[in-house]
Amino acid sequence: MQLERITREDLRAIRMGESRIYELPSYGAILSARATAYATGRIEGCRFVLSAEPEKNVLTITRMPR
Repeated sequence: MQLERITREDLRAIRMGESRIYELPSYGAILSARATAYATGRIEGCRFVLSAEPEKNVLTITRMPR
């Protein structure tokens, strides 16, 4: 899924145990998504596992229980 940035709404839409792959425009957008995922996980009482491929600007996000 090609996005400009990852928002809290995008993260809330991921169900527990589900993984989603996002194509982002830059490495900076990946770093921003990581910070957003950490903050959202604290609010939602879950944890987001992120796996990045910086050379392709691809980010995989999995929602996990805390």
